Amino acid sequence: MQARGTRTNPPNRFEKLVFEPDPEAGARDPRTEFLTDSSQTIISTHESPDISFRASVNPYRGCEHGCSYCYARPYHEFLGFSSGMDFEQKILVKPRADELLRAELSSSGWIPQPLAMSGVTDCYQPVERRLRITRACLEVLAEFRNPVGIVTKNHLVTRDADLLADLAAFGAASAHISITTLDPALARILEPRASLPRYRLDAIARLSAAGVPVGVLVAPVIPGLNEHEIPAILAAARKAGAS
Repeated sequence: MQARGTRTNPPNRFEKLVFEPDPEAGARDPRTEFLTDSSQTIISTHESPDISFRASVNPYRGCEHGCSYCYARPYHEFLGFSSGMDFEQKILVKPRADELLRAELSSSGWIPQPLAMSGVTDCYQPVERRLRITRACLEVLAEFRNPVGIVTKNHLVTRDADLLADLAAFGAASAHISITTLDPALARILEPRASLPRYRLDAIARLSAAGVPVGVLVAPVIPGLNEHEIPAILAAARKAGAS
C-alpha cells in the first residue's frame, strides 16, 4: 500500500456525530474515493490584501498527495469530512470545470485578470493523469488568452507544456514548482504521493525549455528539518532553469 500523510481521522469540529472504527473490524479500506462535485461556478475570488491574486480555479477538493503540512486540510471539514485521512481519500472532482470556466469567461460581468491554479489543492494530483480536468481548463484559457499561474509539486505539469507555452507567448502563463526538500526520504514522509524532488527539478527544466516562465516555491520552512536546505534548493532550481 502506498504511504499516506496521516494515519488518523480526527473528528470534524462542525459535526455532532463522530465515527469511531471498530478495532476488531481490521484496517480501514485504504483506497481513494473520487466523488462528483456539482459546483455551479468554478472561479473563486477573495478580498484578502496579502494574497497576490484575486481569482483562482480549483478542479479538485481534497488531495491525494497527502502532504502532512497542507493548509487546505481544514477546508474538508466544511464538506462534512475529516481533515485527516478523509482529505487524502475522499477527493471531490469537478468534471464540468472547463464548461463552467468557458461560461464565466464569456460572461459580460467577467473582468479579465490572472487566474491561479490551484489556490487550494494541487491541480496536478495523481488522478489528473486520467481525468484531464486541468488540461481541459487550460485549453479554455488558451482559447481566451486569459493569464494563468500554475502552482504544483507534480511532474505531470510537463504534460501540458504545450498549452502553457502557447499562453506564455502572450505573456499569459507562469508556473511555480514547490520543492520542500531535496532529500527523497524526507519528501516521502512529508509529501508521500507527490513527485520526488528530482522530478520536480526536471519539471522546472522542461517548462523552462518550452519557454514557460517558471520559479520555485520553498515552503514550508521547518526549523531543524529543512531550513538548512534553502540555499541548496534555490541553487538546484536556478541550475534547472528557474527564473
